[in-house]
Amino acid sequence: MAFVAVVPPSQATGELADVYRYMREVGGIGMIGNIVRLFSLRPGSMRRMIRTWELSNWVGSEPRPVREMIAAAVSRLNDCHY
Repeated sequence: MAFVAVVPPSQATGELADVYRYMREVGGIGMIGNIVRLFSLRPGSMRRMIRTWELSNWVGSEPRPVREMIAAAVSRLNDCHY
């Protein structure tokens, strides 16, 4: 199994701390998933990934449950556990 060093939210400073705060605001919960923490060494990339997630899940005219169902179906087709 591969190991990727990450900076946890409790140790984040500067831009990374700002991006973790942004994730908490967008996600609406305090927990930061491990899939997000993988980007901690590249805060700019993390911010873009979160923004993409935000746009795909929160923006649009379709109800959120429909968008989540589509996302779950696509993940299943791609054999993605997230």
